[in-house]
Amino acid sequence: MSRVLILCRLLFALVVALPGIVGAQEAKYPIPDKVERATTEAEDGTLLWAEYKAPKCGSCNGVGKSKCATCARFAEDWPHCPECKRKDAERLATCRVCAGTGELADPLEKVACPGCLGAAFLVCTVCSGSGKLKVGEAKNFSDCPSCRGDGGFPCTVCKGDRVVTTVPLKPSLKDANSATLRKAIESAEELLKQLEAFQPAGGDTARKELKALTKLLDDGKALHPAFKALPKLGKDYLGKVFAGAQFQGHEQHEAEAMNRIKVQVDYFLKHQRRMMQLALERAEANEVPKD
Repeated sequence: MSRVLILCRLLFALVVALPGIVGAQEAKYPIPDKVERATTEAEDGTLLWAEYKAPKCGSCNGVGKSKCATCARFAEDWPHCPECKRKDAERLATCRVCAGTGELADPLEKVACPGCLGAAFLVCTVCSGSGKLKVGEAKNFSDCPSCRGDGGFPCTVCKGDRVVTTVPLKPSLKDANSATLRKAIESAEELLKQLEAFQPAGGDTARKELKALTKLLDDGKALHPAFKALPKLGKDYLGKVFAGAQFQGHEQHEAEAMNRIKVQVDYFLKHQRRMMQLALERAEANEVPKD
């Protein structure tokens, strides 16, 4: 009779810092549809972008660090966390929203990375970031087979920068004409529609779902360079999570990993759509002949 491996979760509940997923230390990201960028009117009536004065980050209150979202519910004496590293008792990590600057970057120039949403890594969904598991009747914890004890995986999209540049339209997002902006907005909305329809369940359908997600991400290459790296990120991430397929509950781990990517890309696209809409309003106003 074969032995059934049972995964004993280390955490009471998963804590994340992504929009749409509740966590005890959830980061306060700006709501995409409410992001604003002021304009000013020149003497000839042309609308110009106003000088950007960076506001204080509301998530970390301007200090650049916040209570770690990943290990908020780990045991006090747990030695490892992929985010804050548990270097001190305060458990502070670089703020995901402002990338540690304490200020919100100009939304016409920078946006949170769609691969990690400012975390610089993707948490292992098999061990929930703890890096350790206890299997069956074992008395001691062992390294997670998916992350090999690391608790997560470095983001290969931003490579640790936490942010990426905004949609690279010509001559720029700020100054693109209305036709260019409308076309890019349509592309973003089509990707958002596909994302909304993507509802992963994991398990027997996981690999088919990953293939569908990879194609969706690949379709975004024309919109933003980050999408060139996202398909491989998804494949590599799920490839690691599949290493925990022998454990009870693996379906949830697989679906959760794909949903993390979905939520992060969804936020990125909604943010970029909003900025393109604001740029479109300005472009249309400036394209109207002046008397």
